[in-house]
Amino acid sequence: MFINKEMLRERVILEHSEFTNWENRIFIENRQLYNRTDQYDLFLSHSYLDKDLVYSLVNLFNKAGYSVYVDWMVDTQLDRSKVNADTADQLRTRMKMCKGLAYVSTTNITQSKWCPWELGYVDGNKNGRCAIMPVLETNAGSFTGQEYLGLYPYIDYAEVGNSNKYEFWVNDPSDKKKYVKLSDWLKGVDPHNH
Repeated sequence: MFINKEMLRERVILEHSEFTNWENRIFIENRQLYNRTDQYDLFLSHSYLDKDLVYSLVNLFNKAGYSVYVDWMVDTQLDRSKVNADTADQLRTRMKMCKGLAYVSTTNITQSKWCPWELGYVDGNKNGRCAIMPVLETNAGSFTGQEYLGLYPYIDYAEVGNSNKYEFWVNDPSDKKKYVKLSDWLKGVDPHNH
Protein backbone atom coordinates (compact mmCIF):
# COMPACT_ATOMS: atom_id res chain seq x y z
CA MET A 1 0.00 0.00 0.00
CA PHE A 2 1.16 3.48 -0.71
CA ILE A 3 1.67 5.70 2.30
CA ASN A 4 -0.73 8.63 2.40
CA LYS A 5 -0.84 11.95 4.20
CA GLU A 6 -3.95 10.98 6.13
CA MET A 7 -2.16 7.96 7.65
CA LEU A 8 0.93 10.01 8.51
CA ARG A 9 -1.14 12.79 10.11
CA GLU A 10 -2.97 10.21 12.22
CA ARG A 11 0.39 8.88 13.39
CA VAL A 12 1.48 12.41 14.31
CA ILE A 13 -1.65 12.84 16.44
CA LEU A 14 -1.15 9.43 18.03
CA GLU A 15 2.53 10.06 18.76
CA HIS A 16 1.77 13.49 20.23
CA SER A 17 -0.87 12.02 22.53
CA GLU A 18 1.32 9.13 23.72
CA PHE A 19 4.68 10.86 24.06
CA THR A 20 5.79 14.27 25.10
CA ASN A 21 8.63 15.59 22.96
CA TRP A 22 8.10 12.83 20.39
CA GLU A 23 10.27 14.59 17.79
CA ASN A 24 13.26 14.28 20.12
CA ARG A 25 12.47 10.60 20.76
CA ILE A 26 12.38 9.93 16.99
CA PHE A 27 15.70 11.75 16.54
CA ILE A 28 17.32 9.68 19.33
CA GLU A 29 15.98 6.36 17.97
CA ASN A 30 17.20 7.23 14.49
CA ARG A 31 20.64 8.18 15.83
CA GLN A 32 20.88 4.87 17.73
CA LEU A 33 20.14 2.94 14.52
CA TYR A 34 22.80 4.97 12.68
CA ASN A 35 25.37 4.35 15.43
CA ARG A 36 25.17 0.59 14.85
CA THR A 37 27.01 0.89 11.53
CA ASP A 38 28.07 4.54 11.12
CA GLN A 39 26.10 4.49 7.88
CA TYR A 40 22.54 5.52 7.14
CA ASP A 41 20.28 3.13 5.30
CA LEU A 42 18.50 5.90 3.42
CA PHE A 43 18.92 9.52 2.48
CA LEU A 44 15.41 10.96 2.65
CA SER A 45 15.03 13.45 -0.20
CA HIS A 46 11.94 15.54 0.53
CA SER A 47 10.37 18.96 0.60
CA TYR A 48 10.85 20.84 3.85
CA LEU A 49 7.21 21.88 3.51
CA ASP A 50 6.41 18.27 4.49
CA LYS A 51 8.38 18.46 7.75
CA ASP A 52 5.56 17.11 9.96
CA LEU A 53 4.99 14.18 7.61
CA VAL A 54 8.73 13.46 7.51
CA TYR A 55 8.81 12.91 11.29
CA SER A 56 6.16 10.21 10.86
CA LEU A 57 8.05 8.65 7.94
CA VAL A 58 11.29 8.55 9.93
CA ASN A 59 9.37 6.94 12.79
CA LEU A 60 7.98 4.25 10.43
CA PHE A 61 11.44 3.57 9.01
CA ASN A 62 12.95 3.39 12.51
CA LYS A 63 10.26 0.95 13.69
CA ALA A 64 11.16 -1.26 10.71
CA GLY A 65 14.86 -1.09 11.69
CA TYR A 66 16.13 1.47 9.15
CA SER A 67 18.21 4.56 9.90
CA VAL A 68 17.37 7.63 7.83
CA TYR A 69 19.36 10.76 7.09
CA VAL A 70 17.24 13.93 7.14
CA ASP A 71 19.30 17.08 6.64
CA TRP A 72 17.44 19.39 9.04
CA MET A 73 17.41 16.73 11.77
CA VAL A 74 21.11 15.88 11.58
CA ASP A 75 22.83 18.94 10.12
CA THR A 76 20.90 21.76 11.73
CA GLN A 77 23.46 24.34 10.57
CA LEU A 78 22.46 23.91 6.91
CA ASP A 79 20.34 26.62 5.32
CA ARG A 80 18.04 24.83 2.88
CA SER A 81 17.08 28.09 1.22
CA LYS A 82 20.63 28.72 0.00
CA VAL A 83 21.90 26.81 -2.97
CA ASN A 84 25.65 27.10 -2.49
CA ALA A 85 28.84 25.03 -2.62
CA ASP A 86 29.10 24.50 1.16
CA THR A 87 25.59 23.04 1.41
CA ALA A 88 26.18 20.90 -1.70
CA ASP A 89 29.47 19.56 -0.25
CA GLN A 90 27.80 18.66 3.04
CA LEU A 91 24.93 16.91 1.25
CA ARG A 92 27.37 15.00 -0.99
CA THR A 93 29.24 13.81 2.11
CA ARG A 94 26.01 12.64 3.71
CA MET A 95 24.74 10.95 0.54
CA LYS A 96 27.99 8.95 0.43
CA MET A 97 27.20 7.78 3.98
CA CYS A 98 23.84 6.32 2.86
CA LYS A 99 23.13 2.99 1.18
CA GLY A 100 20.37 4.47 -0.97
CA LEU A 101 17.90 7.31 -1.44
CA ALA A 102 14.14 7.54 -0.97
CA TYR A 103 12.62 10.43 -2.95
CA VAL A 104 9.50 11.39 -1.01
CA SER A 105 7.07 12.38 -3.74
CA THR A 106 4.34 14.72 -2.49
CA THR A 107 2.62 17.67 -4.09
CA ASN A 108 5.28 19.88 -2.45
CA ILE A 109 8.31 18.14 -3.99
CA THR A 110 8.13 20.20 -7.19
CA GLN A 111 8.96 23.31 -5.13
CA SER A 112 12.22 21.85 -3.85
CA LYS A 113 15.50 23.27 -5.13
CA TRP A 114 17.48 20.29 -3.90
CA CYS A 115 15.47 17.10 -4.47
CA PRO A 116 16.04 16.62 -8.23
CA TRP A 117 19.77 17.28 -7.70
CA GLU A 118 19.91 14.76 -4.81
CA LEU A 119 18.13 12.12 -6.89
CA GLY A 120 20.51 12.60 -9.81
CA TYR A 121 23.60 12.62 -7.62
CA VAL A 122 22.76 9.40 -5.79
CA ASP A 123 21.58 7.71 -8.99
CA GLY A 124 24.97 8.37 -10.55
CA ASN A 125 26.98 7.36 -7.48
CA LYS A 126 25.12 4.54 -5.74
CA ASN A 127 24.52 2.11 -8.61
CA GLY A 128 20.96 3.30 -9.04
CA ARG A 129 19.90 2.69 -5.44
CA CYS A 130 17.23 5.38 -5.70
CA ALA A 131 13.54 4.74 -5.24
CA ILE A 132 10.47 6.94 -5.31
CA MET A 133 8.32 6.97 -2.19
CA PRO A 134 4.90 8.26 -3.15
CA VAL A 135 2.96 9.91 -0.33
CA LEU A 136 -0.59 10.22 -1.60
CA GLU A 137 -3.18 12.75 -0.47
CA THR A 138 -5.65 10.04 0.60
CA ASN A 139 -5.83 6.28 0.96
CA ALA A 140 -7.89 6.04 -2.23
CA GLY A 141 -5.36 7.71 -4.52
CA SER A 142 -3.02 6.35 -7.14
CA PHE A 143 0.47 7.53 -8.01
CA THR A 144 1.51 9.26 -11.20
CA GLY A 145 4.60 11.40 -10.67
CA GLN A 146 6.64 13.52 -13.03
CA GLU A 147 7.69 11.61 -16.12
CA TYR A 148 11.26 10.84 -15.05
CA LEU A 149 10.10 9.41 -11.71
CA GLY A 150 8.64 6.45 -13.58
CA LEU A 151 12.19 5.35 -14.38
CA TYR A 152 12.81 4.43 -10.75
CA PRO A 153 11.44 1.66 -8.56
CA TYR A 154 8.95 2.78 -5.94
CA ILE A 155 8.63 2.07 -2.23
CA ASP A 156 5.46 1.01 -0.52
CA TYR A 157 4.64 -0.20 2.98
CA ALA A 158 2.73 -3.39 3.67
CA GLU A 159 2.13 -6.07 6.23
CA VAL A 160 4.38 -9.13 6.05
CA GLY A 161 1.91 -11.98 5.58
CA ASN A 162 -0.54 -11.93 8.49
CA SER A 163 2.16 -11.15 11.03
CA ASN A 164 0.95 -7.69 12.12
CA LYS A 165 4.50 -6.59 11.24
CA TYR A 166 5.00 -4.04 8.49
CA GLU A 167 7.89 -3.70 6.06
CA PHE A 168 8.99 -1.40 3.28
CA TRP A 169 9.08 -2.95 -0.19
CA VAL A 170 10.81 -1.82 -3.36
CA ASN A 171 8.73 -2.47 -6.48
CA ASP A 172 9.53 -2.63 -10.17
CA PRO A 173 7.50 0.19 -11.80
CA SER A 174 6.91 -1.84 -14.97
CA ASP A 175 5.93 -5.18 -13.37
CA LYS A 176 3.78 -5.32 -10.22
CA LYS A 177 4.79 -8.94 -9.62
CA LYS A 178 8.41 -7.91 -9.04
CA TYR A 179 9.32 -6.61 -5.60
CA VAL A 180 11.88 -7.06 -2.83
CA LYS A 181 12.27 -6.08 0.82
CA LEU A 182 13.93 -2.71 1.22
CA SER A 183 16.73 -4.24 3.32
CA ASP A 184 17.60 -6.67 0.51
CA TRP A 185 17.37 -3.94 -2.14
CA LEU A 186 19.84 -1.83 -0.16
CA LYS A 187 22.23 -4.82 -0.33
CA GLY A 188 21.99 -4.90 -4.13
CA VAL A 189 19.10 -7.32 -4.72
CA ASP A 190 16.76 -6.11 -7.46
CA PRO A 191 12.99 -6.63 -7.44
CA HIS A 192 12.10 -10.11 -8.67
CA ASN A 193 9.00 -12.20 -9.40
CA HIS A 194 6.90 -13.50 -6.52
